[in-house]
Amino acid sequence: MAFDAWDGEDESAAGRFVPLYVLVNGRTSPRDSRLDLATQVVALPVDTRLLDPEYLRIVDRCGNWISVAEIGAYLQLPLTIAKVMVDVLVEQGYLGVGSPAQRKIVDRHLLDSVLAGLERL
Repeated sequence: MAFDAWDGEDESAAGRFVPLYVLVNGRTSPRDSRLDLATQVVALPVDTRLLDPEYLRIVDRCGNWISVAEIGAYLQLPLTIAKVMVDVLVEQGYLGVGSPAQRKIVDRHLLDSVLAGLERL
């Protein structure tokens, strides 16, 4: 098996400067067992100046609710690594966990319209 030498021109061709296992301290799963690929996260309004660039990219991407799977896809991270990195950010208070659908929004008119539509079926 031959390996090509990296000439320094294309970072994506050679991979990352920091191995992924270093970013997550060798962890292979999140500590929060409720965290899965469908979990929605959002950035919290905290100072992010001390974050490593890889973690900062995740927080920057979480301006709106986004799933862990989407973070991995957008940032081209393996899903296991994305889960662990999100878990680290949640533990440190940079990301909030939940779902925009969990917010209690009661629109009585909308609910009545849905009920009326179901009754017509």
